[in-house]
Amino acid sequence: MIISFKKEAIEISSKRKWFIIGIVIALLNPIFSGLVVSFGFLTEPKLRREGKIILIISFVWAIILAYLIEWLKKGGYI
Repeated sequence: MIISFKKEAIEISSKRKWFIIGIVIALLNPIFSGLVVSFGFLTEPKLRREGKIILIISFVWAIILAYLIEWLKKGGYI
């Protein structure tokens, strides 16, 4: 008996839906989850553009949060 393993392409129902989910994840946890999701998107040929956008948003949001937290600490709010 010969078993054939075929690589099947997974069709995503809505690129926009997954893109919005990726953005939300990147905003909630930019360092770990945002990077993981963006790298996941970058591995899919049809989602490379969205993966780059999520990666950039993740990095920018992480930098903004770092400065914001430091500013709040200096102001005595945290």
